[in-house]
Amino acid sequence: MLLRRVIEHFRKQQWTAIGIDFVIVVVGVFVGLQAATWNEARVDRERAHSYLERIHADLESDLANYRDRLAFWSVVSDYGRTGLAYAETGEARGVSQ
Repeated sequence: MLLRRVIEHFRKQQWTAIGIDFVIVVVGVFVGLQAATWNEARVDRERAHSYLERIHADLESDLANYRDRLAFWSVVSDYGRTGLAYAETGEARGVSQ
């Protein structure tokens, strides 16, 4: 339909109509490309937000794991100090031998 109109305008040499048709096509293509770009940016933002949520969950899990390890090794260290004190002095300081 648009092509028929353009051809008709060329035959009649209606340069203003040809210019308007050209502007309409260019603006339509530009708007279409801009909409695609906006959609792609939106998808990228959603993907980035999803990645950040997963990274946050992983970091929280790692922190909890490190807290547990720290508590465990603190207890082991206390037992080790108690054992060394017993080996050096012979006192168990209220702990079973």
